[in-house]
Amino acid sequence: MAQADPVAESSLRELFELRNVVDDLIEEGLVNHWSVSEMLGALLPRVGERLGVAGAFVETYGEDLALRLFAWSADAGKPAPIPEKADVFARTSEERRERVLVDGTAGVVVAQHLDVAGAWFGRAGLLAPPKSDGRRLAEALNAVCEVLDNYLFSIRAMREKHLVMMRLGNALRHRVLGEGVKQAVSILTQAIPMERMVIVYVAEENAATTLHVQMFDGDHLAVDTLAGEQQTHTPLRVLGREYLAGESTKLLDELGVTAAQEEVLINGITKSVVVGKVVVTSKHGVFNTYDRELLSAFAGFIRQRVVDFHKEWRSLAYSFRPDDVARLLQNDEYERRFLAPREETVAILYVDIAGFTRISETILKTPAKVAELVETWSRDAVELVWEHGGVFDKMVGDCIIALFGPPFYDDAPGERLARALRCAKAIRAMTNELPKRAAFEVLREGGVAVSTGVNLAPLFVGQFGPNSNFTGFSSGMNNTARLQGCAGKDEILVMAEAVAALPAGHGFEFGEPKSAVVKNVAEPLAFRALL
Repeated sequence: MAQADPVAESSLRELFELRNVVDDLIEEGLVNHWSVSEMLGALLPRVGERLGVAGAFVETYGEDLALRLFAWSADAGKPAPIPEKADVFARTSEERRERVLVDGTAGVVVAQHLDVAGAWFGRAGLLAPPKSDGRRLAEALNAVCEVLDNYLFSIRAMREKHLVMMRLGNALRHRVLGEGVKQAVSILTQAIPMERMVIVYVAEENAATTLHVQMFDGDHLAVDTLAGEQQTHTPLRVLGREYLAGESTKLLDELGVTAAQEEVLINGITKSVVVGKVVVTSKHGVFNTYDRELLSAFAGFIRQRVVDFHKEWRSLAYSFRPDDVARLLQNDEYERRFLAPREETVAILYVDIAGFTRISETILKTPAKVAELVETWSRDAVELVWEHGGVFDKMVGDCIIALFGPPFYDDAPGERLARALRCAKAIRAMTNELPKRAAFEVLREGGVAVSTGVNLAPLFVGQFGPNSNFTGFSSGMNNTARLQGCAGKDEILVMAEAVAALPAGHGFEFGEPKSAVVKNVAEPLAFRALL
């Protein structure tokens, strides 16, 4: 039976004990949250003193992923020089990755590169007096590096994750949500093996028309309900609404998404509201812990951005129809380009419930019934304004004010007026039908009507005041209000000058020119009634 080599046993025992020392120290550092500098500041002297060397060094990446040299010397007052440093560093570089043993008159140097998951992550070395046992030191250094590699891998992974999260957060600060999401998804696909992502979110709670769906194949945006007309994506939005409510997964079937990880975006603490969902599939079938942590961070950033988008959408949705809000929010400088005050020729619409005081006092009587009428009528009237491409300016009492032309001014002034007239007819028809509803059957005997004034005039229009309300100012605006006051039941009066601006073949018919003297206006208002 072969005899055990006591020298070899001693060497193995020394390496085992050295690994334990390093491992215990790293564990202590992790528990106490030491920085890389603190960790190596404790580790190098412990290893150096145990091995009886003159110095030790590690050049590696810190938490900021910048390459730094950490060194220790047995002579605390004098750093130990590295003999033939240029050659040692060249041979342990990322390109060469050699193990070095230099035994010269200036001393012994052993060095090797640090390997973190196959990637070069710096170098480490020991410095000893001449004639020292270089082979023993090389084995000891290798044992230390094996343990140190695992620690540095965790540092690298945490730092890379932190950098990716910072980039995701910065991308999603982009003023345009869609652009920010595209940039963030591109960053995410570089960090994890993402195959496909579906994002479903609401721009306005409980409004099916403002739910949006985006699907990415890798970093390519394949489906986007923010682009194009709202009606084009209606079927997808219906499926999205069901999916967001937890009623169906047909949306994912429609988009070909299976075996996916889901993140739910919830807003609020005391009153939690699901504002969206993020669904992701992996190229590898499953995501590891690192991938899941990044996906969770991405979902958190998306949630906050969607909440901010929700607030911005709601602010704009007070005045603008969903199509126009979506178009505005796809432009980084929409406030400057489209909403800043400017002078434009705008079609103006004033619509008022005729005989509202009489209806309130003699028929509806209670404040609750009056409020219900105003709420229902104004809601439906504003929907018709948006349906005809108009902007809701404000409501004064029971009078709706709308503008046609803003915010994009895509059509000619005459067409803006034509849209205002079509809208006026639609609101009149809607109002006449109100008594057929069960809630307003008390109005059937006398009916409900509106009086309407329409004009086309230069207007200084845009966002004004501390609340950035979208409105307009001009004498033309004031005269439209006065014109509406001249209108009788179900009468739509149009300024005579405006009628002349209608495009050829407009299809409207008007009565004979009339005029009326109104308060605070020098000249009588000239108008015609829409037949």
